[in-house]
Amino acid sequence: MNIMLALLKREILEHRNIWFVPVILVGIAILVRFSMSFGNLSIDFDLPSQLKLDDQIDSVVSGVVARALNWMNFNIARVIMIVACFYTLSCLYNERQDQSVLFWRSLPVSDATTIASKLAIALVIAPIMVVLTQTVVAFVFFGLGAFEYLSVFFDSSLSVLMKMIVWSLIPTVAWCLFCSEVANKNPFLLAFVAPVLFWIVDSMFLDGTIGNIVQVNRWINFNDYSATPLLSGLIMAVVFVALATVKRSQRI
Repeated sequence: MNIMLALLKREILEHRNIWFVPVILVGIAILVRFSMSFGNLSIDFDLPSQLKLDDQIDSVVSGVVARALNWMNFNIARVIMIVACFYTLSCLYNERQDQSVLFWRSLPVSDATTIASKLAIALVIAPIMVVLTQTVVAFVFFGLGAFEYLSVFFDSSLSVLMKMIVWSLIPTVAWCLFCSEVANKNPFLLAFVAPVLFWIVDSMFLDGTIGNIVQVNRWINFNDYSATPLLSGLIMAVVFVALATVKRSQRI
């Protein structure tokens, strides 16, 4: 347990985007809120002044702000998920580039444990950062009224977040880790070009048969949360993580 905590601390310190990006997102939210209160940014309904004191009108304005905040929180989740994917694309590759992999492999820590710590950052720490960032942003916009907003928002958004993690993030992160370990020059190119080429070949010669099973695209307009893409995604994740671990263990 202590070894895993030490590895997680190391990853957070070495890859500052994990916590720096959420701080930037909160900063943007604060700027937007201050601009709404003291600047020129406003929600303009062009209402008569006497109606602006009406409680029902105030509730409508609050509802519009809540919907805007829903959109912002959705994009917060997307941005942090992207950060998690780019983290897994670079973490193993950077160790090989600066030769620090030789030092870390000389320590009494197994390759499986090291890979597990990187998965934990992407699949546990990143989603926690999503929830924490969304909570802070809600308090920035609503103050103590954020408790009511968050109770409604998390009632539906947490299930959506879990679906994103299980159906989309797990196979994507596993693929990115594999590319990070095996790529000689550019893991980003391998991670993005290989699926596109696979999709083109599958569409041209196999009528998309394999693509329909493995669901290469799990982010853009993806809404198939059935058993087939779940199982194929988990199988691919296990295979890619296993291959990355074996490849790492073979390095001298």
